[in-house]
Amino acid sequence: MFKSILVEDQQIKHLLSIIRSHYQSDNKNKFKEVNMLHVANRISDAQIRNYILDCWDELQRKLGHEVTLIENCCKKSIIQKLCKDSRDLSFAINTKPDNTSNEIHESIKKASNIDIVIKEFKL
Repeated sequence: MFKSILVEDQQIKHLLSIIRSHYQSDNKNKFKEVNMLHVANRISDAQIRNYILDCWDELQRKLGHEVTLIENCCKKSIIQKLCKDSRDLSFAINTKPDNTSNEIHESIKKASNIDIVIKEFKL
């Protein structure tokens, strides 16, 4: 499976770190793509929830596209299963994850200074 993944800049790293710390996932052993409200509904602290919503919304406005969170818990190694925070989290946008979207990806990069890569997830 291929997805259009946002390359992490400082803002994205910070947001993913906060999500990783506070998001209560029900995902144990699978690949899951979720939206902003799904994540927000699984964060108990209202201040953190509002902060994540504001940052995520700002990111979406900056890119001009809906941003989703990819949580990949497939095929973990034994060591990763022992670590609590071994979740592989990434932000993705909903474009065709192939060369036909290069023009869109370049346009997003020019407008927001955030690069997009096509990444393969092995399920």
